[in-house]
Amino acid sequence: MLKIILLLTVTLGGAASATEVYRCVQPDGSIAFQQQACSQGGQRIETGEAQAVWAPLRSGEKSLYQHYRKRDQQRLAHKHKARSRVSRQRQRDERVCLAKRQKLDAVSAELRRGYKAGRGEKLRRRRDNYEEYLRRFCR
Repeated sequence: MLKIILLLTVTLGGAASATEVYRCVQPDGSIAFQQQACSQGGQRIETGEAQAVWAPLRSGEKSLYQHYRKRDQQRLAHKHKARSRVSRQRQRDERVCLAKRQKLDAVSAELRRGYKAGRGEKLRRRRDNYEEYLRRFCR
């Protein structure tokens, strides 16, 4: 029994020991930090004992966290509203384009079918206006 307690003490004591970190200069001059020793020398850095303890937030930290969280939620809500606004505008534009295409088809059909003498110029102007609108604003 004493051997088991001693073994647990040594094992747990080793887990709380200092962590080794090495500062290595790379061939391109950049600096890297790693847990293994550097191939070209390098500097060993002692970090102290590793602490794996969860502590609750202090009151100031908690209020700051809540403030940031509320701000992030407001930003997300604003983005969602903007996206839905753009989506509604795009749907409106598509409906207008569809209506213009249908009117262009009707005018073109009337021009092919035939019309009274005074109506021809008006129909061609209307057809040109619809085509121009579709070229400028619709895909």
